[in-house]
Amino acid sequence: MKVMLDQETIEVEHPSLAAALAAGVALAESRGRTIIEVLVDGSPVRGEDLDNVSNDPLPDAEVRMLSAEPVELVRQSLFDAAEALESACDDHTEIANRFQAGADHGQAMELLGSTLSVWQGVQDVLARGYALLDMDPDAIELPAELAQGRQVSQLLVELGEHLREVRRSLEDQDYASLADTIGYELEPLARIWSQVLKLAAEGCV
Repeated sequence: MKVMLDQETIEVEHPSLAAALAAGVALAESRGRTIIEVLVDGSPVRGEDLDNVSNDPLPDAEVRMLSAEPVELVRQSLFDAAEALESACDDHTEIANRFQAGADHGQAMELLGSTLSVWQGVQDVLARGYALLDMDPDAIELPAELAQGRQVSQLLVELGEHLREVRRSLEDQDYASLADTIGYELEPLARIWSQVLKLAAEGCV
């Protein structure tokens, strides 16, 4: 079994993915880095497969792990999320207009699904990123004109409430309420959050 961390070959006790990952994580952490990608014979291992790695022998496999500095990883993830949200800002208005006009709900739903994925990414990058750095999101200093005295945790609560309302409207097929939430609540929040994420990224040290 061949195991590599970045460009370095490392030794493992057993020819299994579990042993390879344990060795890679330990070595990366000793260098102040974190594993960001795992490849087995060129195929990425993600999600549940990464959470439940096997101890089964893989004597002929090649395991490659890529690592990054946690601060740089979180900073780039925050910038990427901000960029994705900026790109999705105008989509909120289009989605709301489609539902208000009674247009083809299929196209509106497709666009809504993509937009909600962006919002999920915003929540994930803050929760996971700041947990990785052992930092408090409320340490981010937000200009009064941007957040009107609210901290990041309060903005997250507000965002969660609006996203729950979106889900409720979808379940009830209440498209008028759905359009209002997306157009009048989430669209302004998208512009606020894109700036919040940039400030968070700039504050990573």
